[in-house]
This record gives sequence, C-alpha cells and structure tokens, in this order.
Amino acid sequence: MQLWMADQQITVLLVDDDPQVLSLGQELLEHLGYQVLVAPDGDQALDLYKAKNPPIDLVILDYLLPRRDGFQVLEQLRQFDPQAKVIMASGFFGQAEIDQLQAAGASGWIEKPYRINKLEERIRKALG
Repeated sequence: MQLWMADQQITVLLVDDDPQVLSLGQELLEHLGYQVLVAPDGDQALDLYKAKNPPIDLVILDYLLPRRDGFQVLEQLRQFDPQAKVIMASGFFGQAEIDQLQAAGASGWIEKPYRINKLEERIRKALG
C-alpha cells in the first residue's frame, strides 16, 4: 500500500532518541506506505527538514529529546516553515502539554507506544 500526495509518495520524518522506538516506528510507517526518514535528535531533524531532499510532508517528533527538547525543535521547524506539519509524540500528554503544543502550531499529538491504527488516524488528520 503506497500513500501519495500530489503524485508523490508521502515522506515522514520520525525523530526519537530511542533506537527501538525509531526502528518500530519506521517499520509501522513503512507498513502504512510512507517513505520514512529517521533522526535521533533535534539537530539532525532540523538539518534533514531544511535540506528538503526529499521534501518532508510530516514530522513525528518526540517531546523529550537530548540537547533540544521537542518543543524547541517544533518552534524552530515552524520558524523555518510556518506550514510544517508536526505531530508530537510522548509516553504521556496532559491537557496543559496538549494546549501548549497546539498554541505552538503542532498539527497533533500521539502517545507512545505507537499503535498502528492511532498512528494512521493522526497522520491522516494532520495531513488533512
């Protein structure tokens, strides 16, 4: 199953410092038909996004990252590209965190561990 947007395969950038989460997340996303790029930290994520080769349609970004937390990376992505679509990921989100992320321009949020049906639902919603 391949998912396409305007005659191009959808590319998702998955950002997480946990290698197991990256591996499982990549496997789930590829199973759903997405092209997947991975980054273990915010700096690499920003570099990949800015390179835009291939263009990145969606970022799934861990909230807790070393050096720069996910919120800081979200803000920098949105400064670079105000149209960036970013789903924040964490083991737990309280309402205060959800409100903060929405105010900062996050396209959505998802709790870890990822469940394939919830992942697909959140991605479709974020991409509109």
